Amino acid sequence: MSQPLSLITKNTELWQQYQALKANTPMLFPTEGAAALGVSEFELMLASPYSQYIGDQCKTVLQQFARFGSVESIVRNDLAVHEKTAPYHNLKLGEKMGLALNVGGLDLRFFMWQWQHMLAVTDTSRTGKPSYSIQFYNGQGAAIDKVYLRELSDENISHWQALIAAQLQTVNTETLTLEVQAPLSNWRYKALDEGARTQLQQGWQAMTDVHQFHSLLKNLDIDRASSYRQAPEQMTQQLEVSAVEAVFTQARDAKCPIMIFVGNSGLVQIQTGTVQTLKRIGDWFNILDKDHNDFTLHLKDKALAQVWCVKRPTKDGIVTCIEGFDNQGSSVFSVFGQRLEGTPELAEWQQIVANVVGEHAYAEALAPAVMAEAESA
Repeated sequence: MSQPLSLITKNTELWQQYQALKANTPMLFPTEGAAALGVSEFELMLASPYSQYIGDQCKTVLQQFARFGSVESIVRNDLAVHEKTAPYHNLKLGEKMGLALNVGGLDLRFFMWQWQHMLAVTDTSRTGKPSYSIQFYNGQGAAIDKVYLRELSDENISHWQALIAAQLQTVNTETLTLEVQAPLSNWRYKALDEGARTQLQQGWQAMTDVHQFHSLLKNLDIDRASSYRQAPEQMTQQLEVSAVEAVFTQARDAKCPIMIFVGNSGLVQIQTGTVQTLKRIGDWFNILDKDHNDFTLHLKDKALAQVWCVKRPTKDGIVTCIEGFDNQGSSVFSVFGQRLEGTPELAEWQQIVANVVGEHAYAEALAPAVMAEAESA
């Protein structure tokens, strides 16, 4: 375990260090700032003069968001930031899993065992630009979700503050200790033996629903990226990183509705719809569609370690996605054509994927060398 953190006394030195870094890099968000300072994002935000620790009853708070109208949910990992403003609808939370089914709105998949800590962050220091958020963290202090109040009526603000006050009453400790984050290691290719590879390929071909894929990999104890290199013929194709911008550009030009998934340890957020405004700013490729459908995506695509086109059988036909991975082999994002259960994949999406694969396929001659390097790393 790490050193206990005080919930009473602010670590003003840490917060001042972050402000000093921000003075040189104004767009240094807490995730990157915490990494630069060698602390968890929770520890950094706990040091903020605007934050209050409000306990661990995350489910109780999530179940109350529906009353606030449209809220903004920001879900991110190291290379992707997924921002969506919409009401909380159809929320169902179980002991371990949960979901909010709302295609085109806040469409969420929860892994509830990861939701451990909450901070209320209330910043009214900027005239005319108050900010009210409740932020959720896992046991190691990594952010899972940040939910911002966006309908700032007096009634909403009053209810929000009452929610925070009620949660403050549940906190009966003056210190908190985070779990130690295990050191991250770079992804290494895992080769299956002949029997297991046959099992993977036969199981892949036998799928009738894309959700069966997780169980298939779990049973074989193999990660997604390694499985893609051993998939049945024609089911996967590694792509150049340039494929990422190309797939969004072609989806925009074809006005093809797509589904964009971004997740982390505790939550996956899904945006469904067309995209309109694409713009590259520095290291980030961006979808800036607040005016179109209250959605924004920031993707550090050039830092992706692997990009794949993946096809999986279902009872409705083949379902295709483009998926990107980071250096640790974690999935950063995936994008599908919009599809309703019981209907085949959109022909426009299939054409976009065929174009992107044709233009941005990873050079086959490089693949064995990359695999050998991964195995010897």
